[in-house]
Amino acid sequence: MILPNKVYDVLCWLLKVFTPALILLISTLGVIYNFDTEVITLTIGAIATFIATLIGISSINYNKK
Repeated sequence: MILPNKVYDVLCWLLKVFTPALILLISTLGVIYNFDTEVITLTIGAIATFIATLIGISSINYNKK
């Protein structure tokens, strides 16, 4: 599997910039408004890890060419 460059770039940005910011936002709001954020932040982290694995596989396949 090789991702198109545009898809690869967007997914990398989402994983490197958006996801950590989103997890921090949710965690901070949880503290401010006193609600448990563990389930949602762990879910986002698991999805991000899965997508990062797909990106890594795509990168390996691309570099083999």
